[in-house]
Amino acid sequence: MFGFHGTARRVRYRKTVIKIPYIEKEKRVKFDGLIKQLANNIRSLGEVNYVITKLLHTVIGNDENFCYALLNGIIGVLDCAKMELYRMVVAKYEDKKRRKNGGVSEFDAKTFEDVR
Repeated sequence: MFGFHGTARRVRYRKTVIKIPYIEKEKRVKFDGLIKQLANNIRSLGEVNYVITKLLHTVIGNDENFCYALLNGIIGVLDCAKMELYRMVVAKYEDKKRRKNGGVSEFDAKTFEDVR
């Protein structure tokens, strides 16, 4: 199923090199409905954990090239997904709350330009 070639930023999947995490909009269509249906049935963080774990186990179990590179790649995907969630969702939420409530201490940047 998955073959890892080249740099960590590019993955060969079924003879097609793709860049992750952003796939083309037309390729997202086949997943979006399934993801929405799945998300609508999730009621707890435990269920989120189960769904992610089961998905990864299924992906790993379906791969005829099961090896360390695949497992390492899956761990990299999880790390990148975590960082992407933080960068695109959590950090923006924190910035909004900081503007509303002020920084934690004098070590916080006084303005957003101070962090450059």
